[in-house]
Amino acid sequence: MNSDQHWRAVLGELELQMSQASFDTWLRDSRLVAFEDNVFIIGVESGFIKDWLDTRLRVTVERTLVGIVGRKTSVSFVVWPESGEAIDTPNKPIFPDVIASKNKNQQAALKERLYSLDNFVVGPENRLAHAASKAVSEKFDPAQSPLFLYGDVGLGKTHLLSGIKNACEEQGLNVQMLAAENFTNELVFSIRSGGAEMFREKYRSCDVLLVDDIQFFVGKKSSSEELLHTIDQMHSSNLQVVLTSNISLDSLIPLGRRLCSRIEAGLVVQITRPSYKTRKKIVWSKASTRGLDVTEDIVVYLAENICSSVRALEGAVNHLDARSRLLGQPASLSSASAATRQAVGSMSSSTPATSDHIIKIVASEFKVTSGELRGKSRARRFTAPRQLAMLLLKDTVGCSLSEIGALMGGRDHTTARYGCSKARELLSCDDIFKSKADDVRKILNKH
Repeated sequence: MNSDQHWRAVLGELELQMSQASFDTWLRDSRLVAFEDNVFIIGVESGFIKDWLDTRLRVTVERTLVGIVGRKTSVSFVVWPESGEAIDTPNKPIFPDVIASKNKNQQAALKERLYSLDNFVVGPENRLAHAASKAVSEKFDPAQSPLFLYGDVGLGKTHLLSGIKNACEEQGLNVQMLAAENFTNELVFSIRSGGAEMFREKYRSCDVLLVDDIQFFVGKKSSSEELLHTIDQMHSSNLQVVLTSNISLDSLIPLGRRLCSRIEAGLVVQITRPSYKTRKKIVWSKASTRGLDVTEDIVVYLAENICSSVRALEGAVNHLDARSRLLGQPASLSSASAATRQAVGSMSSSTPATSDHIIKIVASEFKVTSGELRGKSRARRFTAPRQLAMLLLKDTVGCSLSEIGALMGGRDHTTARYGCSKARELLSCDDIFKSKADDVRKILNKH
């Protein structure tokens, strides 16, 4: 296969791995621009998509790419075409501005359909979070600023943020939504380039500020302080802030007492794993959105066997839809079984532990605190349990390396990869470490 065929194969594989909504939004319109020095240069339509792919999907894309190409390679995302002219397109459109506008409108319509507050599946586990998000999008309330939503990965926090963004933008409000990592990167760049005041103006003068995954700020003092001052100024101006995290506020103490106290003064809402009844509603909703014909027994099977997250359920429906569209195979119990294996691998069908719970159990067994586990000390009494926690987050909950790094104090994915590797090494040669790891697993299996 040539490089273009390789990239098409990667897209096909990623479509099976990801939810349909995520794939359509972030990757469907990507294209191979060039292949140079063993790097796949991939063009996307906007800086927002480029930033999101760089921070959220790069590791997954590169891992899939290596599996298909058969050798080590990398990917670079660029906004393309930068000049507005398409490569290999000799017949230029007569009205490029009109076409560009049409494409933007189509993207906006797709985004609205996929990530609105109206199509968020509501159950007892997320009802308050959804109601608070609706309230924020309809009328600002100082008592709900900041609104802090927390819960394990894949439970719909980012969907709610996007729904708030779409609803507020419909009213003509200035909304800024970004991942905590992007907030930090922009802050560092603004300081180095002498644009700190422009940075503050951008994020403190908007009507609504939405920051996803603030656990990334742990260990980043400048970012935490900047967020604190931003919240204070926006609150005094009666503007709205919404924050999300994969871990509870108690576990975010390393961010600093002042910031945690400020968040606590707003509205703190937890999202828990969906019940069986809610999981059924989610499967029906996702299948209906895709026009996928499923029977009651298929819905029941998926709801009974996938308990980990909304994202896993959506991935299973996406798998069934891909089989239907690409292979012409109608959804069946057999294909539902395959979709379940694809979504959760060899994980037990019982409700798995949350990432927060894993960290607390490991910390308790090794007689350290959760804060110390996420801290910067390299003393072995901290590094060994930290590495075990990383491995369990990967194998038990299914967190990506980037998510593990963020959960463990804002580390990067390479540190998470090393931690998992080191934990496996210790399990094979250190009997005391292995015994403690077995104790942790026994405790987790009881939950």
